[in-house]
Amino acid sequence: MELTIEGIDELIAELERLEEVTEDAKDEALIAGGEFLKDQIKSEVYSHGLTRRSGQAQEAITRTEPVNGELFVGTQGGKQAPGYYLYMHEFGFYNVRAKRFIPPKPLVSVVFEANKSMVLDKYVDVFRRRYGL
Repeated sequence: MELTIEGIDELIAELERLEEVTEDAKDEALIAGGEFLKDQIKSEVYSHGLTRRSGQAQEAITRTEPVNGELFVGTQGGKQAPGYYLYMHEFGFYNVRAKRFIPPKPLVSVVFEANKSMVLDKYVDVFRRRYGL
């Protein structure tokens, strides 16, 4: 990759172009990593102590679109949303009838920690492909 610039205007234009490409590449990398993480969470949702009853927990895992360099993977909020009880399994809850705290059976944090390096590899793959490295 060779870059030849003969004036300040060309330099400014090239820097603006690189800045745009960087934002697009960053969003593309976030999407690739988010999709990978979403698929991993879906595949392991019932292997961390949660018993399969309705099967809605797998379909409840979603990914947001990147906004301001952030992307979220998890369940959609709300009491009526499928996957509502995944939050309680992740953080634990107080059972009023039994008058005791039910300990957490973490899923998302365990899957994220186990696959953190793979998500970073997805980011690297996108940047390498994008910039021809």
